[in-house]
Amino acid sequence: MRQRFNVLSQPRPDEAAAREERDPLVQLCAFFVGPEEYAVDIMRVEEILPPQRLTPIRGAPPFIEGVIHLRGSIIPVVDLRKRLLGGEAPPATPKTRLLVCWLGRRRVALVVDRVSEVVRMRRSEIKPAPAIGAVGPAPFVVGVCGPPERLKLLLDVKALLLAELVRDTGRRMNG
Repeated sequence: MRQRFNVLSQPRPDEAAAREERDPLVQLCAFFVGPEEYAVDIMRVEEILPPQRLTPIRGAPPFIEGVIHLRGSIIPVVDLRKRLLGGEAPPATPKTRLLVCWLGRRRVALVVDRVSEVVRMRRSEIKPAPAIGAVGPAPFVVGVCGPPERLKLLLDVKALLLAELVRDTGRRMNG
């Protein structure tokens, strides 16, 4: 009887397809920067690498560590630890990783303290970003997901980098 109940309780294939269309599964790459856990859409992540030898770029914003040469391409390296936490980044550890991500047609390598997991969830499980102060949500935090005891902040990497680049360009033009 138990087996029959399980068969009857499972959605029919057409119902499952309709649910998938209404509320698709998304996969996120979760990682730590300092004590906080963040996530990005895994479709943006091309690969995860250990730290690479890099060439510094003089005059770049402080969070841009430099560039790496990766299989014939030059890729800027952004230290998310500096960008999100401010100040100097701690030295690399054996768990420090580079997330090589696509931003449109360009790639960027993000320095993170460690990669934790790949998370699969329904889009409806991602909650809107909370308002921070009177200004509203941080423009680069687009959502929050995960269980209450281990929330992850969903980042919009493009907005994260653009906000600082625009601010830095303004400082250079005014100063």
